[in-house]
Parts: sequence; structure tokens; C-alpha cells
Amino acid sequence: MVRLQRGAPPALLVDHGPAWTLRWLEIHAGDREMDWAPKSAKRLLSEELQKLTFGKCAFCESLLGVSTYAEADHYVAKTVRPAQTFEWRNLFPACRWCNRAKADIDHAGMLLKPDVDDPENMLWLHPDTGELQPKLKIKPEARRRVERTLDLCQLQRGSLCKKRIDKMEFTIRWLERFSGLHGGHDSALMDEWFYLIDPHTEYKFVIRHVFETRGAPQLAAKDRACFQ
Repeated sequence: MVRLQRGAPPALLVDHGPAWTLRWLEIHAGDREMDWAPKSAKRLLSEELQKLTFGKCAFCESLLGVSTYAEADHYVAKTVRPAQTFEWRNLFPACRWCNRAKADIDHAGMLLKPDVDDPENMLWLHPDTGELQPKLKIKPEARRRVERTLDLCQLQRGSLCKKRIDKMEFTIRWLERFSGLHGGHDSALMDEWFYLIDPHTEYKFVIRHVFETRGAPQLAAKDRACFQ
């Protein structure tokens, strides 16, 4: 999970959000067996939301539409505060795994909000297991929020930890080769560099974590700049 930059709400949400909200309020109040949004609205929302994350889940950073379906996640569950169902700042793109794990739980603001919080200042990557952990020196309240987020979205699931380890090892190998160039040029190395800083590449947290912890914070800064 990394910090996201959220812009103004898309025109489709400004134009249709109020009507979609009224529809959902009626459904919710009547306990009717209907989906929270029309299929067309879900499709359009998914397309706009994925621009926030360059096509990845806002929570686990897995590429959407490849190994998992893209879904519109509500930071505050649509059953907890129905009136916020179509509020732009309440919506994130999420994979099916994270969205279904979080479900309609009322987390009371304990879930990290990646367009407000900076996860890089709060999370640590375990080098052996690929698990995310709270940083040692963060405040107790921040620690509780990290732990709650990891639990809510099931961010320690085995397949995800394996992918983080793979990304970490790839980045470490690249950095070691890059450090040994001493001003030379390697086209394959440059291709891999462009892959690493591509905003669509999965697990940016892992890539930046390697750069930061292995003496290359300037590379992490370049990656963040590409992500804006």
C-alpha cells in the first residue's frame, strides 16, 4: 500500500451520483434484494477509480483484471453510511480478495486511507516472510490502525507474501547490478529500471522499501515522482 493522489471527482459521478445515491437509499431502507449500483455505473466507476492506482488494488497493490477482478470498495461501508455510497473520497479500486475480506465491517476509521495516510511511514516489510508489519517507532494509535488494516484486508495471505518476496528479490538483484556499474551502461538494466518505476508495476511499497533500506533513497524518490 502506498500514498495515492486523488483529484476532483469525475464528471460521471457529479452528474449521476445523486440519483444513484437515492436509488441505493431506497433499496437499503426497504431491505430489497437489489445490487447497490447498476452494472453500467459499476463499470464506469471501476474505470475512473483505477486511474487513482494505475490499475492496481488500493490495498494490496495487485494488478486488477489479471489475477483478480476489479471492484469498487467503500472506505466506509455502504451499509454503515448509505448516503456516502457514491462520495468520491469514499471510493477506492480494490481486488475481490481485499474487498470481500473487508466486507461491510464498521472499522470506525481504523482502516488506513491511502489518499490521506502515508503507508510508507507506517509499514515495514519482513525480509524473510514478505509480511507487512507496523514500523517500530510509530505511535500506538497508528500501530493499532496498521494491525487492523492488515487484518481487515487479509494482507498477510500467503500468495500475496510470496509475490512481495519475489518483487523484493528482483529489486535487490537489480540494485546490486546497478551499484556495480560504476558509470557504465547496460541496456537490460535500463529496461528493468523502466519496469520498476512504471506506475503500473505491482507492489510499489516493496520496491521503494528496498531502495530506502539499501542506501538508494534517491531512487525511491524518483519512483514516487513517477507515481504522481
